[in-house]
Amino acid sequence: MAGKKARKRIKRQNGKWVHAAAHVSLPPSPWDHGAAGPANRMGLVEEERGEVDTKTGRVINPNRVTGVRRHDMLEVYYKRGWISMRGYTAGQALREAWERTEMGTCAPWLRDRVDSSPKPDAAIAIQIDRMTQLMRISRLIARGDDPLLHAVVARGIGLAHVKAYRGGNHDKGKQHLHDALEQLADRIEGRKS
Repeated sequence: MAGKKARKRIKRQNGKWVHAAAHVSLPPSPWDHGAAGPANRMGLVEEERGEVDTKTGRVINPNRVTGVRRHDMLEVYYKRGWISMRGYTAGQALREAWERTEMGTCAPWLRDRVDSSPKPDAAIAIQIDRMTQLMRISRLIARGDDPLLHAVVARGIGLAHVKAYRGGNHDKGKQHLHDALEQLADRIEGRKS
């Protein structure tokens, strides 16, 4: 017993003796920006927090408080002017078709324990229709544009996370994204007419 380190004992208000808790020191941070891991930082954009001035439309932030929010990178690129409205709409159509395949027919807590509907195959038919829609729009993507559009549109991450456009190739990536979405928009409009 003599080899163990002695822990400080303190007397509580109720009269019992207990071991003191270890002191925990946290790094000082006036505001939290979330987890710092690279997987957690994908798609996060830092922005100022504060009230919006009704006259100018700008954020009033005298203390320089910032926060992070997960942005849709397709929307960010549209606001920056890197892609056109047609390209943005085509990207949204692709994302919508992809997201619909990920959702079920209804929330799990709304389903019956045993499917007693008159048409139990209806859920399967709905999922097949959603997959068919995704395949129709995916066939319109030009060869070679698939990895880029999958990263930016489907996964919602930015160009900086596409290996081919890291470093000094970012401008080339912006141009490729613009061209790929314009070509997808042309093919979607051609299919509709």
